[in-house]
Amino acid sequence: MVESVIGIRGKDFVLLAQDANTTKYGILNMKFDTNRLFKLSEHCAMLAAGEPGDVVQFAEYVGKNIQLYKMINGIELSPYACANFTRHEMATSLRSRNSFLANLIVGGYSTNERDQNRAQLYSIDYLGAMVSANVVAHGFCQFFALGIGDRLWKEDLTVNEALFMLQTIVNELGKRMAAYPHCVFVRIIDAQGIRVLDNMYPEKIHVAKPSEGELQTSADMMDIHS
Repeated sequence: MVESVIGIRGKDFVLLAQDANTTKYGILNMKFDTNRLFKLSEHCAMLAAGEPGDVVQFAEYVGKNIQLYKMINGIELSPYACANFTRHEMATSLRSRNSFLANLIVGGYSTNERDQNRAQLYSIDYLGAMVSANVVAHGFCQFFALGIGDRLWKEDLTVNEALFMLQTIVNELGKRMAAYPHCVFVRIIDAQGIRVLDNMYPEKIHVAKPSEGELQTSADMMDIHS
């Protein structure tokens, strides 16, 4: 998938990032302001990438059911509970005729003081497999994001260090991918809830102008045209 969604877990926060491009056939950019984030609760959100229809239908179904649970029971589900519910619904749909082609990242901050890890991050694929990790990604960006995250992530990661890691990933995407994201939306989830941070953009690549000699072909250098 050309779409890129990335999650980074810090000491007491989760950083969620997504490219804003909507691409058709892998070569045409249709939009530059696509929102792939779906709010599940006041302290939990989900990033989704995949077939546009499946993404919207599944994400809205999960989000509305989590809100319904809160209305009936008066309890806000933790990110761990939201991720497990989402994984269960994905696995159930996989065994029916209405499966969804969507890869998901669920992240948030647990308001339960008994949780050892308040910042929680989970990756769920379209086959219903779920894993908790410090850095997760879906789409072509994962070929670079997971390697960079493995090198730069550390315990007690601060917000500035996480943003530096994310900018490094975005710069690498701009250099290495043909269909790179022109703009990346960034959100942070912590004890204060879900907040929007400044957009990120790939670093511009500057290439030196070639000299006249470098522009010559092999045939020119051998003077076979004379």
